[in-house]
Amino acid sequence: MRPIFQTLITSTFLLQTAITTTSSPQCRCLPSSPCWPTSSEWAALNQTVSGKLLAAHPVGSVCHDPTYDAAACADATTNWSSSSWRGDRPGGMVGVNWEVTRNETCYITTQRNSTCGQGRIPVYSIAATTPEDIQTGVNFARTHNLRLSIKNTGHDFLGRSAAKGSLQIWTHAMKSIKLTDDFRPAGCSPEKKGESAVTIGAGVQLRELYKAAMEGNRTFVAGFASTVGAAGGYIQGGGHSAFGPWQGMGSDNALEFRVVVADGSHVIANEYQNTDLYWALRGGGGGTFGVVTSVTLRTFPDVPMVIALYNFTAPADEYYNFLTDFYNYVPAISDAGGSGYHFMFNNPPQPNFKLTNFFLNQTNTSAVSAIYAPLVSACKSNTSETVFQSLLLPSAATFMYSRLTGTELAGYNAVLGSRLISRTFMDSETGPEKLVHVLRALAPNQGSEFTGHQVAGGKVAQNAHIDSAINPAWRRAIMHLTFHRGWYDDTPVAAQEAITKNITNVEMGMVKALEPDMGAYLNEADPNDEDWQKIFWGDNYERLGAVKKEWDPQDVFMCYPCVGAERWDREGICRV
Repeated sequence: MRPIFQTLITSTFLLQTAITTTSSPQCRCLPSSPCWPTSSEWAALNQTVSGKLLAAHPVGSVCHDPTYDAAACADATTNWSSSSWRGDRPGGMVGVNWEVTRNETCYITTQRNSTCGQGRIPVYSIAATTPEDIQTGVNFARTHNLRLSIKNTGHDFLGRSAAKGSLQIWTHAMKSIKLTDDFRPAGCSPEKKGESAVTIGAGVQLRELYKAAMEGNRTFVAGFASTVGAAGGYIQGGGHSAFGPWQGMGSDNALEFRVVVADGSHVIANEYQNTDLYWALRGGGGGTFGVVTSVTLRTFPDVPMVIALYNFTAPADEYYNFLTDFYNYVPAISDAGGSGYHFMFNNPPQPNFKLTNFFLNQTNTSAVSAIYAPLVSACKSNTSETVFQSLLLPSAATFMYSRLTGTELAGYNAVLGSRLISRTFMDSETGPEKLVHVLRALAPNQGSEFTGHQVAGGKVAQNAHIDSAINPAWRRAIMHLTFHRGWYDDTPVAAQEAITKNITNVEMGMVKALEPDMGAYLNEADPNDEDWQKIFWGDNYERLGAVKKEWDPQDVFMCYPCVGAERWDREGICRV
């Protein structure tokens, strides 16, 4: 990460890997295009944003000529798998496969003299600290017909934070956090009663927000990863949470957005003004309707909770019988207020199941243990290992903060598959058995790991009356199931493509066949499904398209798979 005045335009590193697509009115201006801004225009932009314009490089570039730096390369090697380290750099994404293209890679595992390509890393980045910085960047990109990308931490499993040949708006430094007991949305009537809320800047990450909530004796609905940006794609994508069955989706609790839109205006969106934009921002996806500069989230008094921990290991046949029994119990766990996560590992010599369930605002550990007692008792045998316990925790906020270490595993190559599973399916006589049959069929592939997110039902279902852009399938769901497939840096491109095609065409085909009318969570899903509009938004997509055309008729904001992306090629460079 170097200031623009050190590398402006003369950087042979940037230009030697420049994209060669010819620019036209149908395409964005790229570094190799005659319409690409001149050095004086970039310098003027840098001056306007007070020197915050950076030349962005792949994080592995310091390990390759001509930009090799021994100390920086050692640092990159040590921290390659750290999501926080990657988030602190404009060229760092959680997944390496989203940093590269087929012909332009930059791995630290290759030789120093091997070519380091720019790939999908933006050419320049504005390290924004104010809404005015963002407005300047949006106006510059629109005026010069540039591809625009938006990043906070790059914690995006679908690669939407990166875009080749782009100008990046980097919101990472916008860290304001303000708690209040008397929030009233702008434009509301004087009689409206204020409520407990927190207003956060675009760069605030979940661990930072949990710390502030803990110190303020509050809690809120959010995810379970340190480096997820709370105001970005998480909340704009709907935001599932272990606290969701208690208080609804994250987006259900978003009270107000401040956002820079395509014409450069900085506007407020809530239930009293710009209501169509407010509707779209609550589930319509990040990087699509504008750059959110802040969001106000409803908060709740901190509460105690009971946590249930369950570990089960057994030979394969016994293990999958247990899974069927467990999924038959999931509706009862949900009805008792349970939420959380379970993990299924196909590890030798025997598969393993781990569960962490939360019972918010509850204190009776005996009552929680009784929910699982029949399952625990029925599954004990001489060939299995079973450990169950329930614990009382005095503070939900303190627990969440303490469990988030500040970083998560990153720097890998992977794509995801996922599906929402309905309460009706799980309640049916054959649903759990059918689900386990599919999981077992998928498990032999690449030593699989599956995650069951018990983040729906309860208040998520009860909030079906809330008019927002999230997929209506969320209101029918009881669980969100995910799995991933990965590869090594040196895996041949053809083999990588075979893996991704197999997920889309074979493995996800099996999962989708369980419930063809359900969908997926757009922040954790297969980005290659051709039916992504329906899968991510269901019947809301047509309305989202209308909001997109109203607020961004030129598609200044574009990503894939995002609302309006069917009008562009996969990289958002040329219209199709």
